[in-house]
Amino acid sequence: MPVGDSPAFWHADPFFPAAWPRIPYRQIDYRPGNPTGDVRIVWELNRLQHLHALAVIASEDPPQRDVALGRIESDLHAWYAANPPGIGVNYLSAMEEALRLISLFHAFDLVRQWASAETRQMIAGIAAQHAPHIARRLSLHSSAGNHTIAEATGLLYAGILLPEYPGAAGWRETGRRLLRIEAARQIDADGGGIEQATWYLLFITDLLGLAQALLAHAGEAPEPAVDAALLRSRGFLNALASGPDELPKIGDADDGFALSPGLRLSWQAGAQMRIARSYPVAGLSLVHDRGTNDRLIFLHNPLGMAPGYGHGHADCLSLVFRHAGADLLIDPGTFMYGGGTEYRRYFRSASAHNTVTVDGVDHAEQAGAFLWKGAYRPELRQADFAADGCVLLARHDAYRATGVTHCRGVVYRPGRFLAVWDHFRGAEGRDVRLHWHLGRRLASSDLAAGRVEVESGTARVVIEVFGGTVSLVEGRKAPLLGWQSGHYARLDPCTTLVVDASQAAASGPLLTVLWLGEPEPGEVIERSCAGFAARVMD
Repeated sequence: MPVGDSPAFWHADPFFPAAWPRIPYRQIDYRPGNPTGDVRIVWELNRLQHLHALAVIASEDPPQRDVALGRIESDLHAWYAANPPGIGVNYLSAMEEALRLISLFHAFDLVRQWASAETRQMIAGIAAQHAPHIARRLSLHSSAGNHTIAEATGLLYAGILLPEYPGAAGWRETGRRLLRIEAARQIDADGGGIEQATWYLLFITDLLGLAQALLAHAGEAPEPAVDAALLRSRGFLNALASGPDELPKIGDADDGFALSPGLRLSWQAGAQMRIARSYPVAGLSLVHDRGTNDRLIFLHNPLGMAPGYGHGHADCLSLVFRHAGADLLIDPGTFMYGGGTEYRRYFRSASAHNTVTVDGVDHAEQAGAFLWKGAYRPELRQADFAADGCVLLARHDAYRATGVTHCRGVVYRPGRFLAVWDHFRGAEGRDVRLHWHLGRRLASSDLAAGRVEVESGTARVVIEVFGGTVSLVEGRKAPLLGWQSGHYARLDPCTTLVVDASQAAASGPLLTVLWLGEPEPGEVIERSCAGFAARVMD
């Protein structure tokens, strides 16, 4: 019997030994910290997005058609038998049901001329059960985020493609209304995402793109708010990266897709070779040169979508930097939502990002796996861009309860240096620590001198820290520090430069310099950063 024919296959995942119980879904504890595992992993399989990939093969590769179609029908029938309506973990989330509907509709559209009558009836039956279930359990009000856009898109698909069903008109209109409202709300004026998570911005942009294409295909009137939001978000995503593989995963990222990894609705041809600008609403400043494959991202971002700020990380004033195609300063990622609350706390924390902690606390209080309390206020104080680089200055008030203000200045001269100036007001007697998470291997180090060399392609980049005591941490478990997660559920050690700036913070700014060419005289950096001190006192 093929593995997929076993009912247990659809309720288990390879990371945890326990299978999810096949009981009424309302009785299942699935929140992080549950006794079973990370529900996100088993949900990914049950989106049935692999059926769309098989359907592409069936429609485009005639010699493989029978095999691909047989696998589609076999898996679909096995899933249907293993997931009776309302039973099991795969009915817990209205968003998951919506994504499953989108997958099934697209797969069926590609193979409809060869699909059996039984398969047609089964897909229609799943849709007729899922759509009203989604409509009754929409993510609204304070929970309205990427889930809402997915649910609305699923309802739009069901309403347009199943017009003969009772309720179809209501599904269609509910989907349109929510997409109209949420596209305008969740994609800000800069094109960034309100959830402060770049991967979820990609996710909702693709979903909105699918909705836009469906309306056009059905000959229905467009939604201007959706069209306008797509222009904004596509422009923002194209500025950050040339495709999903290059997208910096700022904030939470679960590596999920609207339909397929091959879907390119968020990406356009003819992107600018060089972009240098600030996105003040999104809270991000960017210098991206596609010719040299250098990219600097400086975050001066809010925590995320109020009131829970669910997918945001404590990453304000963090830097992400790529030089000559090599990721030197990285965002360590997300790891997992469930299956280890201590790792969830760590990957969201300030100490897991290229920023500063004061007295070991975050920029806000983690009040659960997806909740924050006490959001901070960021402020961009200076943003000057020129052909030879940029000068940036920002601050936040996350440590206002302790009387500390962190200001960070950045001077970037492509091909020469990246200088980071950290100033701490009111930090006397505080434990101030700076973390630099390195994406490349160390070539050498002289920690007493505050100096390390990092491999960067065929060259080496020298990193020097002036002020503070420097140490290296990699893969420490107690307390957690020095970890990265390049993909969801993957955990790897990360070389992390830790700077204890407790003494230096009381006497003056801390300076970190990445020498991208030959090191230059100290006066060059001093002159470059000279204006920051006056500005932070304004």
